[in-house]
Amino acid sequence: MANVNNAHGLRPLMRSIAGGPAAVLPAHKLVGDGTALFIYDAVAKAASGTKTTQCITAGTAGAALEGVNLIYGKAATATDHLIIPGTTQVFEAQIDTIAAANMGQNCALVAGAGSTVTYMSGHSLNGVAATNTLAFHVVGLWASSDNALGAYARIEVIFNKGQLVDQALGV
Repeated sequence: MANVNNAHGLRPLMRSIAGGPAAVLPAHKLVGDGTALFIYDAVAKAASGTKTTQCITAGTAGAALEGVNLIYGKAATATDHLIIPGTTQVFEAQIDTIAAANMGQNCALVAGAGSTVTYMSGHSLNGVAATNTLAFHVVGLWASSDNALGAYARIEVIFNKGQLVDQALGV
């Protein structure tokens, strides 16, 4: 059975690579931020905020990312959020294509548009390579009966290039 093309962001698996539970941090988005934040979007730290919590903005390909957003935030609206920091947490995401030889390598973020109906992210991953400048590190294939290697596979990843993470070369 072929995998379904359904980009859904970075779904937290609520465990770290060390086996411990996931952490959740409070954050906020500024009213001047014209980009909506969707559930399971990768987010980056914004330059400055108006509250004592961390200020975040939408993550983009090539940016140093902070974590994954858990609460929808409308564009050009000040909103409060919860994020899972991308230090050692494990996430499940769709990738354009992957082969067994790519396990342990790194991949890039594709910041696709989210849905204003479901509020779910449109982020996915692509570009598997050994280079250390890519945002995510492939841990393995997501274990599910409706998932297989190839196009639109769902994989487990950890942050590789983040504001709280040292970059590592893929295998």
